Amino acid sequence: MSKKWFQMSEQGAGTKRLILTKYIYDIFGEIPVRIIAFFVVLTVFINAKERRRASARFYKILKKPPLMSTFKQFLNYGNTLVDGFIACLGNFSPQKLKLDNPEIYNGAFFITTHVGNVGLMRALFQTSSFNKPKRANVFLQADACKTFNNFLKTLEMKIDIDVFPVEEINAETSILISDRLKAGEIVFMAGDRVSAQNTNKVYEADFLGKKTNLPVGTLKFALLMDCPIYFIVCVSEGKTYSVFTRKFVTDKSKNAEKLEELKKAYVNFLEEYTLKYPYQFYHFYDFLE
Repeated sequence: MSKKWFQMSEQGAGTKRLILTKYIYDIFGEIPVRIIAFFVVLTVFINAKERRRASARFYKILKKPPLMSTFKQFLNYGNTLVDGFIACLGNFSPQKLKLDNPEIYNGAFFITTHVGNVGLMRALFQTSSFNKPKRANVFLQADACKTFNNFLKTLEMKIDIDVFPVEEINAETSILISDRLKAGEIVFMAGDRVSAQNTNKVYEADFLGKKTNLPVGTLKFALLMDCPIYFIVCVSEGKTYSVFTRKFVTDKSKNAEKLEELKKAYVNFLEEYTLKYPYQFYHFYDFLE
């Protein structure tokens, strides 16, 4: 039986590695960090057999050469992590981010994907050149949430981002987020990765002609907030990134009907941008059954 992402040991950066990378960046600049990232990606590519095989199977489904496509995917991921790191430090130019609709970032719930790197949006929240929301509320897996929050504490800057563990959503969290949305803040939550604590709270979807399971909790939470809902990706276009959004619109009145429409709309969005940017599909496990 193939492993899911939460059954694999993480090979990403912990807090200490992020702090060390920051020191290297502060002293030597961006190029050494990218060189280090390349060799880290190469090492992971060679040693992470399970991830490499999962990616190869994905590219076979897309009828692309599996070995070269997988390496390109790994390399793109390494580069986008460096960009995200630089954005976290406040040094990523907002001019490199092209928004399709800059007027929607107020009181909206954004359902994200693991296509591209939506984390780069934080670069916009650190500049006055963007009509930014009062605060972004980001939901991550608990381990990632702890790492990110610990790293933010080491930075000498104020970033209007609150990070919450997705596993700990309760009634109190719902009330807090609802109030914040009404006050003009925004929310980011992934809709394409099942939580380790909620493997049974999923829905089956047709994706690229195959079956996959997606978390239903994100969609229910978004509907519960009774606010504008958007799907969002942030994808690399070479030297710049493009942010594409799509508003969820429905004329259904019953919550159950709204949920079914939201499922279909999200899967269609995810599939569309996966096909447009296949080398930025950052699921390194058997996403498809």
